[in-house]
Amino acid sequence: MSFGFTTEKREGYFPVHRSLLPRVITSEHWDDFSNTKYLYSNFKDTIDCEYMGQVDFYKDNKFVKHYYSQLILEYFKDKAAVVDYNFVNDVEIWFKDNTLTKPKYQGYQKFTIKVHFSKIAKGPALLVSYNGVSKACTQNLAELEWPTNSISKVFCEGRLYKFKKLPSEIKQNLEKIYPLLSVPKQVELKIDTNKDPFANRYIPYQTKIKQLYGKYLNTDEFKDIIQHSGKGFFKIPVNQVKRTTSESNMLQFASKSFVDPKEGMKHGPYKSSIHDNVRFFFIYHQPDRQEYVAKLYRYLKNGVKTYFPPLARHIKQPIHFDDGTSLAFESPDTALHELKTHLINLQKIPDTRYVAIYVSPIHKEADEHNELYFQFKEELLKHEITSQVIYKESIKDNYFASFMANIAPALLAKIDGIPWRLESKLQPQLIVGIGAFKSNQLNRRYIGSAFCFNNKGEFKGFDCLLDNELDLLAQKIEKKILNFFVDHGQHADKLVIHYYKPFSTRELDPIRKTLVKLGLTIPIVVVTINKTESSDFIAFDNDSKDLMPVSGTYFEIMTGKFILFNNARHNPELPSPLIKHFPVKLSLFCTEETYFNDSDNIKEVIDQVYQFSRMYWKSVRQQNLPVTIKYPEMVAKIFPFFEGDKIPDFGKNNLWFL
Repeated sequence: MSFGFTTEKREGYFPVHRSLLPRVITSEHWDDFSNTKYLYSNFKDTIDCEYMGQVDFYKDNKFVKHYYSQLILEYFKDKAAVVDYNFVNDVEIWFKDNTLTKPKYQGYQKFTIKVHFSKIAKGPALLVSYNGVSKACTQNLAELEWPTNSISKVFCEGRLYKFKKLPSEIKQNLEKIYPLLSVPKQVELKIDTNKDPFANRYIPYQTKIKQLYGKYLNTDEFKDIIQHSGKGFFKIPVNQVKRTTSESNMLQFASKSFVDPKEGMKHGPYKSSIHDNVRFFFIYHQPDRQEYVAKLYRYLKNGVKTYFPPLARHIKQPIHFDDGTSLAFESPDTALHELKTHLINLQKIPDTRYVAIYVSPIHKEADEHNELYFQFKEELLKHEITSQVIYKESIKDNYFASFMANIAPALLAKIDGIPWRLESKLQPQLIVGIGAFKSNQLNRRYIGSAFCFNNKGEFKGFDCLLDNELDLLAQKIEKKILNFFVDHGQHADKLVIHYYKPFSTRELDPIRKTLVKLGLTIPIVVVTINKTESSDFIAFDNDSKDLMPVSGTYFEIMTGKFILFNNARHNPELPSPLIKHFPVKLSLFCTEETYFNDSDNIKEVIDQVYQFSRMYWKSVRQQNLPVTIKYPEMVAKIFPFFEGDKIPDFGKNNLWFL
């Protein structure tokens, strides 16, 4: 099929970025576009066009995707309330939801549609995803008197815009511009934002995309622009569906192994604290002593009825509650000063691990005084004290026994015990997890943290870095490799890096140089783990009424890219768990080019990602992300609020952030 392009924008022509042009055009005329960002095409003919050529639909994937996206966008313009490209240039479609028509807002059901060159389907396929609900204010900008810095995105006549980049010609029509409601704005307007964490997302997701397919995609009108089989959604061949090993679900505790961490902890943790002397003390707002702190003390000391045993019995550690060390601050306004004074004057007993239980009067999502959480954490770390924060209203909650089951492993980990570990053979491997978080509140750059583990999931320390400190990251990894050599008397057979985004050559080169300097010729395996659950690639288990595939199921969606279902449905014969996680996306890379030609190496690396999701000690609930990514992100959320530029050394070898 031939396409024509012009450098002038014309009626009925659409922009095509020069990077998306077909090869037949760029190979002959690339120099002509040095000062041209966009060319234009009507995607129909070559009449009066400066450039034209035959497009190879199998080789010019970028152009073909853009071509199909434009056809899809035009098709839905008169069928949906909003049709636009999203941040990755896929077509996003919004339909008004009449069940969410309220005085303050209008709700919209969101979908994404694109043509995907699929390894599973062995050719181009329509990829349809459901993206949930967005809410827009029912008043336009001409009617509202909001501070403009509280407006992030708006829509106008079926198009989406960032408010800061609103074109001047659009801004002329304020009465046609409606702001989208961010979660903080919804809270401010007293719009209910609570989501049921136990709601099954698979069933409504499948229902929504089936409805979209039946009403808009499986029609003669749509097939006239994009031909497809009309057979519905693709069934993945059985031979393409893989599973992690059954042993990956097993966790070691004191006497035996269990799949369920909650059940395993009832039989004793894998390893008690290494400290003989542990002292707990409370930090709290003085008026909360009787109603909250005294009740929490009884729960920790005596347990919660028949639901949860005394903490000491549960974590196998004698515990002393030191009331003389506790601090009752007068006011949140003076709390930090009072804590600093208290810690300076504190006479700690030698060879004793101190743990502060901060009963917070302030919810972590509150705007006022929420910085106390971070300031208390930092100040305590300076004095080599780990801490646990409990919001006071949680103590009165009917589900506090379940809450105790979650904080028990966290407390044990903070006093250097091991709640459970992976049941796997120890291999000479060093695993480094690198995560990040960008604070919109502080408008700070990404702060990354590098966590080190061995392949049994045992924590080996971490550090925090700014996003541009790549050489420093390499130095941290070098130090960990040397420590590994000292501990094991041998070098690692490979370096495994779990990364929160695609790993660039610029980021990889300093680490390569470090290995060369150490005389190591080991491969570097990089697993990119998308911390956002996949909502475009979803599979359904039609043999299950809940539709969620068994945990550990994975398959390849593109070369080197996989979807991993990581949830608590370990036994297909038992009912699905309450929380139904969507899958995560993995991308595999190795400096040894042929490494992943071996399917056993693929399985080993994905197994390892899966196993590390079982090592989350902040809760007994299964997580869908491995701790190699989850833990660094947790630290990166807190670290930007620290006054100092680094974490105290004590904090680099303690899981104080759980």
